[in-house]
Parts: sequence; C-alpha cells; structure tokens
Amino acid sequence: MDKKEMIEKIAPCSLMCYTCEAYEQGIICSSARTLAKYMEGMKQYHEQHDPELVENYKIFEERLMRCCHGPCSGCRNGGNNFCSIKGCRILDCTKQHGVDFCGECNEFPCKQPLEYFEKEVYDQWLNGNQRIKDIGVEAFWIEKSNISHFNAYIK
Repeated sequence: MDKKEMIEKIAPCSLMCYTCEAYEQGIICSSARTLAKYMEGMKQYHEQHDPELVENYKIFEERLMRCCHGPCSGCRNGGNNFCSIKGCRILDCTKQHGVDFCGECNEFPCKQPLEYFEKEVYDQWLNGNQRIKDIGVEAFWIEKSNISHFNAYIK
C-alpha cells in the first residue's frame, strides 16, 4: 500500500480509521460483508433444523448487517458523519499547519485535544502521534493496522 492510501485510512489524529467499525472502507465493514455473503441461507437452515438458535441468529445477523454499512467515509474525505468525537478540530488544524498528522507538527503535543478527547482517546492521540513522529507513517501502519481500534478500552 502506498503512503497516500495509508494516509486515507489513518485519521490526522493518528486513530486508525481502517480498524474502526464505522469506516466504510475499513477492515470491519469489509469483513462483515464477506461474512454476510458466506452466511446467506443460514437463518433458513436453522429455522428448519435447529429452531432454538433462530432468535440468537436474528440478533447476530442484525448486528452484522449494521457492520456491513459503515456510515463514515473518514474525516479526510469530509464525511466523518459518525465521528464519536464531537467538536474535533484536528483535521482543520493539520491542514492549517500543512501536515498530515499532529505528530508532524512543530507544536506537537499541543493542548487542543484536551478540550474534546476523553482520556482513552487522548492517550491514543498522544502515543500514536509520537510513534508517527518517531518511526514514520509507513512503520506506524504496519504496527497498528492489525490491532483493534478499541484496545484502549480494555482494562
């Protein structure tokens, strides 16, 4: 994958859009669509052969279908319609500073994200951008593209 593609799949704050369930071009949506394709007919099979599983299957199928259709096209594309970080101004700020990521800015780390990030997201922002600064976006991609977007919430 070239650098331009990586930049599209990593938000300017360093959060991995690629591993977020809301990102329409991400691994979760893509995997959910693949899984849904291979599960076609399963509900009908269970209705016929194992009716006790049907209700649980319907719940799973409903959640899977939601994962198939991520509502976000990424903040770099102007379509962060599902961004859970209300009031985030990082995209505008990185554009004003002429950088792709906060970690590439001369003012990093600044205090701005403290205004709208919860602790887990702030820590991801700080650590992710420090890694981009230290190792570059290509190595950061290799390091983070196979890790859950939500690891910060595991206690």
